[in-house]
Amino acid sequence: MKVAVLIHAHREPNLVKRLVACLQHPQIDVYINVDARVDISNFSDIIADVTFMKNRVEVVWGRFSQVQQILNSYEEILNTNIKYSHILFISGQDYPVKSMDYIVNQLSTNIEKSYLDFHLLKDSSWDRMIRQRYEYWYFLPESDIRNKRFVKKILNRLKFKRKYPLTPYYGSCWMCLTLDAVKYSLKYTSENPDFVKFNQHTGCPDELYFQSILVNSPLKDSLINNIHRYIDWSDEGKSPKVLTMSDLEKIKNSDSWFVRKVDLETDSSFLNSLDNLRDESCNPLSV
Repeated sequence: MKVAVLIHAHREPNLVKRLVACLQHPQIDVYINVDARVDISNFSDIIADVTFMKNRVEVVWGRFSQVQQILNSYEEILNTNIKYSHILFISGQDYPVKSMDYIVNQLSTNIEKSYLDFHLLKDSSWDRMIRQRYEYWYFLPESDIRNKRFVKKILNRLKFKRKYPLTPYYGSCWMCLTLDAVKYSLKYTSENPDFVKFNQHTGCPDELYFQSILVNSPLKDSLINNIHRYIDWSDEGKSPKVLTMSDLEKIKNSDSWFVRKVDLETDSSFLNSLDNLRDESCNPLSV
């Protein structure tokens, strides 16, 4: 069994280098997709034993480019024709807290299962905010009449709201999918251009796109609703808080394989503690 670890990165090459060193394992291949806005040589000149993706895009937060970069990466990995069991998708600011032996073992015991964070939209304040991201058009050309203030007023008065093409599910874009789930997502994308177009005018579509495709698919029963990621949203901003030593005990008591997010500047000693925590998990446990 082999696993592809896919990293999307746009900053902190030295952190990504350290992350890659943690991922080395005979059953793991590492792929890095560097945001096209960034000089790839900042990463490729210092990081070895990985494959850098060629089909890069300039990623803008909240736009479809985030989804497109994932789709491009998936397509490129599939084109290697290597029969991976899973593609484990992480960011350049993730960091493992379990050994690669442990993670590979967990995936081997659930070889037909994908790990995906998904939630059915209900009526909480957070759900209403997610719903608003697709009920109205986002990112239209400036010349589009739907951008005009009087048109928006009319649409609001008429209580016009766009309906998501599938039953909408949302969640984190950081996922670990089987190749069957990846292939299904790419096939659905290719065969449903209207779905793609709808999401191109949706805010933060990366938190809806794959969830809505896969939970509405024949693969639904193969999805485990747990991405084994420790993320702290207590700052209530657009991004999770940068973790520090003060978070270590909570991480120890979690079932996380990775934490998000970290950086070298905030608390470099914290990464050393995570390394120690990872060493403690070197004897893999079965599920």
